[in-house]
Amino acid sequence: MSIKNAAAIVGIGDIELENGKVKGGKSVLQIQAESAKKALDDAGLSKEDVDGIFVAGLWGVPGVGSFPSAVMAEYLGIQPKYTDSTQVGGSSFEAPVGHAAAAIQAGLCEVALILYGSTQRSDRSRNLAGRPPTLTAQYDTPFGLPTPVGGYAMAAHRHMHQYGTTPEQLAEVAVATRKWAELNPAATMRDPLTIDDVLNSKMISDPLHLLDCCLVTDGAGAVVLTSAERARDCRKKPIWVLGQGESQSHWSIQAMPDLTVTSAAQSGKTAFEMAGVTHDDIDVVEIYDS
Repeated sequence: MSIKNAAAIVGIGDIELENGKVKGGKSVLQIQAESAKKALDDAGLSKEDVDGIFVAGLWGVPGVGSFPSAVMAEYLGIQPKYTDSTQVGGSSFEAPVGHAAAAIQAGLCEVALILYGSTQRSDRSRNLAGRPPTLTAQYDTPFGLPTPVGGYAMAAHRHMHQYGTTPEQLAEVAVATRKWAELNPAATMRDPLTIDDVLNSKMISDPLHLLDCCLVTDGAGAVVLTSAERARDCRKKPIWVLGQGESQSHWSIQAMPDLTVTSAAQSGKTAFEMAGVTHDDIDVVEIYDS
């Protein structure tokens, strides 16, 4: 079943950062609540209208475990009819758009609030220690593989071996990303960056240098989706969800079937086919790539 045009985005909200950190030392709960308020105001709705809540994670909130949607619903004073706490890594914050559209299409909720927040930079909670050596991670963590950069480094080495990719070519990714950041007033790093800058920066996990690696920043954002009928009453012109795809190939790097092919090859194909568009139709692309 397709979810094309089953739901519309009617509101968005995020928070302002200062050097990649939240202002005023606010908690991850506070910044998510702020982004939720902005998104609902953008849509011309209130929290009383929300009957579905989707939260991918509550980084920086000890003890939450597998219950982020329940915690945020309680914090916001919302008693939803439908919740989702999907956590599948970096794409966990895009997947709920499809989940919410499907729930709206099925009549399980009418106004869905999607949230994500993190204070990882302020808390300095990210490190290279690796995941707990459970399940398949027992084959890499005990041997000192730094996480997550070690897995990316192994994939980069494989790409070099298979395709002849060079460190200079990998550095072009960071340079191009920074070029776009220079145009964004909200970007954390806006100084010009060259390939030599990347190659001369500290080696983190061979062949990846410090400037090959993505930044760790705080942040929070919210998206409001609703049904076609409800969208007519919202403040902004609705943005229809045309296509969505999901795919997962592995959890730990040693189980990845092909280190040079990510699951985006499948999820992208699914989304394009559902939307009925081709690559030639796309003029804006935003790809999660750490």
